[in-house]
Amino acid sequence: MQLTIYFDAPGAIAVPVQYGHLLQGMIYRQMDDPAMRNYLHEQGFVLGKRRFKLFTFSRLMGEDVVYDKKTRRLILKPPIRLTICSPIPSILQELGTGFMRRGKVRIGSAHLEVKEIATAAPKVSENTIRVRMLSPLVVYSTFAQDGRKFTYYYSPYEERFSQLIASNLEKKHLLVYGCSCPADGMSERPVKVDERDMKVTYYKETVVKGWLGEYELSGEPELLQLALDAGLGAKNSQGYGCCKLVNAL
Repeated sequence: MQLTIYFDAPGAIAVPVQYGHLLQGMIYRQMDDPAMRNYLHEQGFVLGKRRFKLFTFSRLMGEDVVYDKKTRRLILKPPIRLTICSPIPSILQELGTGFMRRGKVRIGSAHLEVKEIATAAPKVSENTIRVRMLSPLVVYSTFAQDGRKFTYYYSPYEERFSQLIASNLEKKHLLVYGCSCPADGMSERPVKVDERDMKVTYYKETVVKGWLGEYELSGEPELLQLALDAGLGAKNSQGYGCCKLVNAL
């Protein structure tokens, strides 16, 4: 399920280039239920040694977005919108109620007014779909070398990229539905991706590499549905892996 919030402002707003953690904090602040907010923020849904928050969100999308070299900030011209996705209806219900009740939000020093909220529930019934990333798709592995850990971020053109996406969706399916859904035949193919879609971002002090662009996903419809609802790849609750259905193939 998807929740899209439309914002307005008296004029263009300025936000830091690396605003993902600010956006995440703003989202958590909309949750009035302390139990849900603390559970998602501090723990999440646990599967083995992994923790999943089971929500993701897009980058801020405006009428126009430009980089101001002088201030080193992004300038967004309203109207501005944000999409949040989750397979857990109560999460989106809590957020929708919070946004409407407050009416205004703050992202860093920028203040925005909530103008409209729209919900959507795109349904996947085919075995192949095409999606467009609304926030970078992140796929990585962590290795130990000489007693130190390092992270390797995969490219969409590496075989391991598809394998890790499939494994990740399989885990999410087990958490959401309580049963497994084989991801053996799942594949990902970049169909509209070039070097400009590779984004090096920061989440607080951590470097994160991800990819925008459009991808063809093939596999069980239940897993493809979770790609839309819970996000693709890793670090979803930090603002990565949010995607939009382009068309079913």
